[in-house]
Amino acid sequence: MGYLGEARTLWAVVKADAYGHGAVETVNALLPTGVSCFIVASLSEAIELRGAVREVSFRLMTLYPPATPQEWRAAAEYAIESVIDSPRAYEQARAVASSLNRPLPVHLEIDTGMSRLGLTPEEIELFLRVFCPDAPLEWRSVFTHFACAESDPEFTQEQLRQFLQIVTRLQACGFPHTPLSAAASAGVLTAPDSLLDGARIGLLLYGIAPAGQEAHPLCQRLQPVLRWRARVVSVRTIPKGRSVSYGAWFRAERPTRVATLGVGYADGYPIGLTNLAPVALHGKLVPQIGRVCMDMVMVDATDLPTVQVGDIATLIGRDGAAEVRVETLARLLHTTPHEITTRLGRRVGR
Repeated sequence: MGYLGEARTLWAVVKADAYGHGAVETVNALLPTGVSCFIVASLSEAIELRGAVREVSFRLMTLYPPATPQEWRAAAEYAIESVIDSPRAYEQARAVASSLNRPLPVHLEIDTGMSRLGLTPEEIELFLRVFCPDAPLEWRSVFTHFACAESDPEFTQEQLRQFLQIVTRLQACGFPHTPLSAAASAGVLTAPDSLLDGARIGLLLYGIAPAGQEAHPLCQRLQPVLRWRARVVSVRTIPKGRSVSYGAWFRAERPTRVATLGVGYADGYPIGLTNLAPVALHGKLVPQIGRVCMDMVMVDATDLPTVQVGDIATLIGRDGAAEVRVETLARLLHTTPHEITTRLGRRVGR
């Protein structure tokens, strides 16, 4: 909150079960700190979260625009703030609000380069032709979404310039002055002039750096909140030349002590990390060996002679001096940290 400033709104992004961390647990942890605005993707996520969290006064927004009048009515019933991303959605929201005889809380999204949701620059004039200042809609914000804030500052600045230009055009035609939002986690770090009236914080909320931003001073101050651990379920020593797991993708180059962990790709541990990932065990990093199985992962514990069944390995997080970062696993898979954490399955206790 201090980094953004007290005048700006922090929207905590808890979609996809809070990036795999547990949405209910995350919201319950954040509410006492003063965070009261949350974002999910879908209406079903929002309704589930609204019913599971005891505190009812928090604001809740969905990123998917409602597709039907029924969805608009459901959003109104559960006090969910919805996105308008097209002239059609605007007219649908206005009609539902009129039928309910009460204003609906809405956000207007502008597409400045993502090309997935939001009014395109070409649609602005069409939107203004159907826009009615007296319509029963309560505008909560106008926002856009950066495409590559972590990697392309010039394109990010062009998106910001276009967004502010469109907002100026809207306001000149009677659209109300509402809070403006452009930055998500990467934008907060790389484009501070895009903070405007608030920011939508996802990765940073969980202590994870956006790709390529690990050295940013703010990221250096953050601590990941996620630690993923698994129990050792078997320990055995195999001779030189023996294979490990399906496909014999690993063969021991020495007598090897294999520790098997009770976790696998059914729990969200990517099979792509086979023979690549470090695992923390007894305060040291040891290599994962053999193909990742549905329910089991093997590690080379040869240099840890005291490892035994029942010990705890750390797949993500710190164990003494050893640490496995989500960012490290993402680089090994040539993907984003988001994908790693959102893979975590329901079988993994939160």
